[in-house]
Amino acid sequence: QGDSQDPVTAEVLDLLQGGYYVDVTPEKLQRASVDGLVKSLNDPYTYYLNRDQYAEQQRQTNSLYFGVGMRVTQRGKTVVVTGLFPKSPASEADVRPGDAIVSVDGKPAGGVLDTVVASIRGPENTTVRVGLRRGTRRLPEITLTRRSINVPVVSSRVIARGDQRVGYARLEQFTRGSAKALRAAVDGLVAKKVTALVFDLRSDPGGLVDEAVGVAGVFLPKGTPVVTIEGRTRDREDLTTRNAPASADLPLVVLVDRNSASSSEIVTGALRDDDRAKIVGTRTFGKALVQNTVELRDGGALHYTTARYRTPDGIDINKRGLQPDVRASDVRSTRRDEALDRAVAVASAQG
Repeated sequence: QGDSQDPVTAEVLDLLQGGYYVDVTPEKLQRASVDGLVKSLNDPYTYYLNRDQYAEQQRQTNSLYFGVGMRVTQRGKTVVVTGLFPKSPASEADVRPGDAIVSVDGKPAGGVLDTVVASIRGPENTTVRVGLRRGTRRLPEITLTRRSINVPVVSSRVIARGDQRVGYARLEQFTRGSAKALRAAVDGLVAKKVTALVFDLRSDPGGLVDEAVGVAGVFLPKGTPVVTIEGRTRDREDLTTRNAPASADLPLVVLVDRNSASSSEIVTGALRDDDRAKIVGTRTFGKALVQNTVELRDGGALHYTTARYRTPDGIDINKRGLQPDVRASDVRSTRRDEALDRAVAVASAQG
């Protein structure tokens, strides 16, 4: 029970442990108590992680985990597949972007992104059963064998369009080292004499705020405002870029979609407010909340919201997202990437 519990909660726990008609462990009751506390906040970004789930989250932060190779995001109370890593168990099983995860190992998946992700991940060469819904149709449950998934943090290439050479860089997520990896990729593109840049943040769920500041600094001069953070228990903090940019003058297009969230929106908002980039794609997710993760005595952790953020111009995008300057989206029935084609065209016109 502990000193932090109110007398009523402690009394109920004592009565159940001492007089319930079958054995019930203190750990089970305390976990239910924690879940109830967290659920009462009605905040999908605040939740408890057990020891195994927390270990998986830490592996994800370092861009290495054992899983099935799905990119996922949260839409309302549903976790949805947004992409697949090539040659992964999920891609080989014909999982598709847009599929909703409805169950994991026979249990309802629920709607908390990180807990669903943690339940799908696990030790290498073990199996997990995943139930999916495609549109309105429930698919047969599939069994996938977990493998080592090394998330490619940044990918880049040169795209030729007539006499224009457009540098393309994609960032998968804001994990440790993301800003450094992106800077190296952009340095490489600049060395290849590109005339413009496309920065792809589609389906990037975000991650570490400090990495977002570093990523913005790849394109913005040192000392440029990136984001303002404030909360009930923390003073207002204005975060600015810390280093000289890799490219502050090449025409820049940021490519986003409905699954660009959190740190992706911090960077996009900073580049937009500074008039550094054109935004192409669709409206972003709209998550302007900051979380902290604290390890607990049982080896698990509490992931909870500590603050909200605003763009440098003071705009709160929570639940509203960022609107693009140029609308573009993919047509799923084609092999072309129509949104990327439009982004390259916009970048070429400025180059």
